[in-house]
Amino acid sequence: MTTDLGAIRSGADVPVGSPLLEVENLIMRYQVKQGEVSAVEDVNFTLHKGEALGLVGESGCGKSSIALSLLRLQAENGEIVNGEVRLAGTNLVELSEEEMRRHRWNEMSMVFQGAMNTWNPVHRISDQIKEALDIHWPEQLSKADVRYRIAELFQTVGLNPDMMDRYPHEFSGGMRQRAVIAMALSCNPQIIIADEPTTALDVIVQDLILKELKRIQEELGMSIIYISHDLAVIAEVTDSMAVMYAGKIVEYGTTKTIFGGMRHPYAWLLLSSTPSITGPRRKLAPLEGEPPNLLDPPSGCRFNPRCPFATDRCHEEEPPLEDIGDGHLVACWNWEKVPVGVQAGDVL
Repeated sequence: MTTDLGAIRSGADVPVGSPLLEVENLIMRYQVKQGEVSAVEDVNFTLHKGEALGLVGESGCGKSSIALSLLRLQAENGEIVNGEVRLAGTNLVELSEEEMRRHRWNEMSMVFQGAMNTWNPVHRISDQIKEALDIHWPEQLSKADVRYRIAELFQTVGLNPDMMDRYPHEFSGGMRQRAVIAMALSCNPQIIIADEPTTALDVIVQDLILKELKRIQEELGMSIIYISHDLAVIAEVTDSMAVMYAGKIVEYGTTKTIFGGMRHPYAWLLLSSTPSITGPRRKLAPLEGEPPNLLDPPSGCRFNPRCPFATDRCHEEEPPLEDIGDGHLVACWNWEKVPVGVQAGDVL
């Protein structure tokens, strides 16, 4: 296998630490019988070469919709109505489907939720990875090259290459998830989007999978977007993070900065409702209420119906995502009221 994938990639020469993926003013909406669902609304973020970025928030907040939009794989009733997704300067939103297909898997791939649902149960794992190579590898590979590549991928994710010809039901949940990661790595992408990569796995296997992804990222110099509702996962594996609520990013910055002092009420309450096995025992604060109906989101700040710090202004004006210092961005009129170092269960 002598193909130099780097020579055909738009971002191959991007230095480590430089912007690789830039998302600007992205809006994606679903058309349903009841009307238009605002699933991704004016989203902005930057992924640097070699960086791990986390997207965190409740189910239905738009995390997976963003991921599918980046790859232009949203459902038929979903449409990107505004914004840019620039991969090393190339705006993927403007590409034809044929042009976009050349970027999928070669430059940006995805580890989908639910390892069992990812695999066709009647085909061998090797045949399904071979299909990805047949479609997305830039030149036709010989049968021997394909077998060599799949064996190489299995070794990379910690699976025995002798197992490549087994069916999905012959793998455990953790092994299936590793095989999904192997498929995502098949064409040496620069970016992997990991959408809840440890869902439905026990905590020990979760930890193993996350460590495996981190090791692979460091060894291959890739960038990763982690999508999760689990703050502990985001804290462990990411360099920067974006907290999402109702289709919008409400807090954004380095992971260290945000966990050092969450300033958006939603992020603060989300952390306060998460148990910890370290430190002193504390009272958990439930995040009360339900996310808004995105067919008809509330005026002003979308979090105002559930926010303990909401004022009249929050109901009338939508707060912009602004820098409050050192690249820490928050979309809240009352971020200074959120106590730093104090959990919501202790004060509410």
